[in-house]
Amino acid sequence: MSTWNHRVMRHKYTSPESGETEVMLAIHEVYYKDKSRDDRKVTADDVGYTENPVSVTGESIEDLRETLQLMLKALDKPVLEYE
Repeated sequence: MSTWNHRVMRHKYTSPESGETEVMLAIHEVYYKDKSRDDRKVTADDVGYTENPVSVTGESIEDLRETLQLMLKALDKPVLEYE
């Protein structure tokens, strides 16, 4: 397993006005604190992650394709809780 990859993270926002909770999923880059951990069993405590979701950027179409392919792999792994 590489030391980083993309993961889907669940964000929860509570409206101060209504008190209602909204849920949003977003893709983040995550960095594994322990390279030997099974990335399907880690929790948000086991990783460092980007504060904000990542966007798709690149210098070429191939760069964009590679990033999107890496992001798609995140959809096959359990969702992590953003804290």
